[in-house]
Amino acid sequence: MEVLTRPELSALLGGRRSLDAALRSGAWQRALVGTYVAGDVELDLRVRSLAARRVLPPQALVADRCLLWLLGVDVLPPGPARLEVVVARGTLVPKRQDVLTREAALPAHDRCLLAEELPVLRPVRAAADLLRRLLLVEAVVVADAVQHAGLCSAADLQQELVAHARLRGVRQADRAVQLSSRLAESPPESRLRLLLVLAGLAPVPQHQVIEQGVWLARVDLAFPQHRLAVEYDGRAAHLQGDAFVRERRRQNLLLAAGWTVLRYTAEDLRCAPQRVVQEVREALQRAA
Repeated sequence: MEVLTRPELSALLGGRRSLDAALRSGAWQRALVGTYVAGDVELDLRVRSLAARRVLPPQALVADRCLLWLLGVDVLPPGPARLEVVVARGTLVPKRQDVLTREAALPAHDRCLLAEELPVLRPVRAAADLLRRLLLVEAVVVADAVQHAGLCSAADLQQELVAHARLRGVRQADRAVQLSSRLAESPPESRLRLLLVLAGLAPVPQHQVIEQGVWLARVDLAFPQHRLAVEYDGRAAHLQGDAFVRERRRQNLLLAAGWTVLRYTAEDLRCAPQRVVQEVREALQRAA
């Protein structure tokens, strides 16, 4: 994929008027301010990262949640994704509305190259930086996600935090690692688990339900002694193929085996977290 600056594209097309016409027709499109790609290219964070390489200082490294997305870990915040980069302290970087830039100490060993020679922050360092800077719940989401994807282990994260022991946020980051689980399969599932954990409850993530030697189901969160399953229902996941049908059959098997199943959505977590906690508490009390 070719990324051209405005002067390069203008020269290729034969002048400013031709460039403007190509943009209006959709033959070419802007990737970042001052950079352009062919009109049929999907403008995702990978493309914007490659475009940034043409206009940002060579010391700028793709970092944070943007880097994790490039590595297959989607913990991006809601809304349009913005490119995130980190530069060494004191580096002059032109301000760009479509790029979030932060400064940090960057020893040489923290610089890595991805495919297409894209300079990025060392992934474990990027994850540790996020754990220090995010609020606790979202820090746990990141810690869960990078472990589940196999990018690093809890021990790797703790070792990285030791190397940054004097920086702000390390204590919270260490707590996030302690609360994390490599078994969590999605950010909402992580948020649901942490909601219950911070309320003093202790769900088991990704519990395998086996009754009389027969495997019945795997549930997002479980209180096995109370035969209570707590599930997160994601809209997109349940629209895939026959997922909805499988989920209903699985729930019927659990109910027939004497389990209680509580199901929650993103709206429940966002608008009524205390109700979620109360319902789980009441279900545990009834089971006891």
